[in-house]
Amino acid sequence: MFTVETANILDQSDELSACIMESEIYQAYREAKYKLETDLEVKILRKKFDQIKSHYDDCLRFGRYHPDYNRVMKETRQQKREYEMHPVVSNFKTKETELQNLLDEVVSIVSYSISNNVKVDTGNPFFTSESHGGGCSTGGSCGCS
Repeated sequence: MFTVETANILDQSDELSACIMESEIYQAYREAKYKLETDLEVKILRKKFDQIKSHYDDCLRFGRYHPDYNRVMKETRQQKREYEMHPVVSNFKTKETELQNLLDEVVSIVSYSISNNVKVDTGNPFFTSESHGGGCSTGGSCGCS
């Protein structure tokens, strides 16, 4: 049932979303994502990694019995490290984490403004809700604290 109260909540959520999208953190993320998607060197590194990863997946099916197991495992790790250590990729990952942390904090603040007993799964094992006065009141292993 759609009520005036529901419409007000949706309007407020749109305002919150707009505030997040206007934030410096989000703008930095968008810029980093654009650079990641348009950088030619990153595209080449990603393509190399994807190619060796298909060999890696094949090796996993046969395990150590695959004739190229050691070579493919080593090349996969090298290609992954080379890709992830590229400045554009590492900058994107940093900005992505910063945005995720912001979203986790917003979700926690909204949830705990309703009730301190709300369980919030941020997906981040290092994010604690104690700073927001919340957390799991059951003492269980739900991962919300």
